[in-house]
Parts: sequence; C-alpha cells; structure tokens
Amino acid sequence: MKKPILFIVNDDAAVLNSLAEVVEENFKMEYRVVAVVSGSAGLTQTQILKQNDEVVALFIADQQMPDMDGITFLTEAGRLYPQARKILITDFADIETAIRSINEVGIDRYLVHPLTLPEDTLYPVLTDLLEAWQADVRLPAMYVKGIMNNQAARIRDNSNLRHAAEIVALSGVGDLMVVNEEGDFVGVLSEGDILRAALPDTEEILAEGGTLLDAYHLFLRKGQSLSERPILPLVIRSPLVLHPDDHVAKAATILVNLQIRRLPVVENGRLLGTVSRANVCQAVVGGW
Repeated sequence: MKKPILFIVNDDAAVLNSLAEVVEENFKMEYRVVAVVSGSAGLTQTQILKQNDEVVALFIADQQMPDMDGITFLTEAGRLYPQARKILITDFADIETAIRSINEVGIDRYLVHPLTLPEDTLYPVLTDLLEAWQADVRLPAMYVKGIMNNQAARIRDNSNLRHAAEIVALSGVGDLMVVNEEGDFVGVLSEGDILRAALPDTEEILAEGGTLLDAYHLFLRKGQSLSERPILPLVIRSPLVLHPDDHVAKAATILVNLQIRRLPVVENGRLLGTVSRANVCQAVVGGW
C-alpha cells in the first residue's frame, strides 16, 4: 500500500516549496507530500486522490489564497477525507478567523506566518496530529468489525445436503453459515459434518471380510442417498461466535487454540459475517 499523504496548499510557490521540503524531510519515512499551488487546484487533486483510493492523513492550507481561502478548502477537503487532520496557516492579524474556524469548521490547529524554526513550531504539531490520525484509522483493525468478511457463505436451514455440497464446492469455504428465512443465525454446517454423515464404518466392513473397495462403493451409495436429506440434523446449533466489538486478539486466541478455521460474527441474533485466520493475519501483519 502507498504511503499516506500530507497535502499542502499555498498560492505562493516559494513558500509552498519550502514548506513541502521541510515537511518531507522529517516525515518521509511514513508519509509522502503532495504540494499544490492553489485552493481550487488542491480541491481537484483531492477529488482525484479520493477516486484513486489514496489516503490523505493531513491537510495544510494557507488562509490568504485568492481563488479559494484556506478555510473553504479545508472544509471541502474534509468532506472527502473526514478523518484527515487539518491545519490552517494564517497571518497574525487574522487569528480571530483562525480561532473561529477551529470552533465552527473543525480545523484542528492554526499556525501563524512566518513558520520559522519548524522543529519548534511545525514538527510538534504535525507529530501530535498524525499520531491522533493513526490511532483513528488503525482502531477498526483492532476489532472484529474492522476485519470481518461481510460476504459469508450462507445456506438456508431448510436446504438439503446436495445444495450444501454445491455451495462448499463453488465457494471453496468449508464452513457454511446457516440462517433461517428471516435471516436469523441458526448455526454452522461444516464440510466435515457432511462427509462424516456419508462415511461408512470401515473397520466394521473389514472385520466382516469386506475390502476397502467395498467401503468406498458403500461411501458413494450412502452419499447419493443422503443428497436429498435436510441439513438441519447436522447443523451445530450453539457454535462459538464473535461479536463485532470483540477484540481481534480474542478472535485469534479462539481460532488458534481451538484449531478453528472460521468463526461467525453475530449481533442480536443476526449473522453479520465471518472472521477467518486469514482475516486476522491480514489485520495483524499486513497493511494498515
């Protein structure tokens, strides 16, 4: 995944380049800088970034821009990236406007021209805001609701085993989430349960003089005879479930310790999705 963006807008090209340089120098390991020379162009670029699924962590805008002032730009950009932090740069004479923008528009901080000694003025502000942004954007991945798969393989409780086998084969998922006609969660049907229902007692067949081939043919015949039987007798009615607000650590502990591949996520009796070992790995090890 690409690095999150620190977006800077200023109509003075020299100031813009200087600000972009000092920001990039201190934050280039985790972020990349996009610098635009006007408010309207900045808003257009922000819309393009949003369409391309880019992530903007923070906006810095100068208030005194002729085509679009900083407050207007930050307001519009904030609608596209509501979690991004926003800094307004203004003149000392316009501090009252900056303070009002914090209270009314939701701008996080304001800084006053000129930005001398960035290590004393700019860097601490950026560090605080980016730490707050990281906490917000990473928070969902700490909980089941942030990592679960909403497209769970489902089957109605009045289905037969043939239908269940077809869904298992087509989806590649070994655990089917069973719901009733109203969409309420009923339980779990696994491919192992389907196979065990069809398996003959091999030891008993061999003890009576039969062969493994006899057992295999019996397995096929038994499987065919089961195809129209209802799934309900094989459904696990009280499986372990997760709540969307459960911590990912709880999901990981259950999946690993009990050697379960996938857990249903249920709230108020409704199936919301599933969490698998792969989902947990992606949340813990991969990406944001």
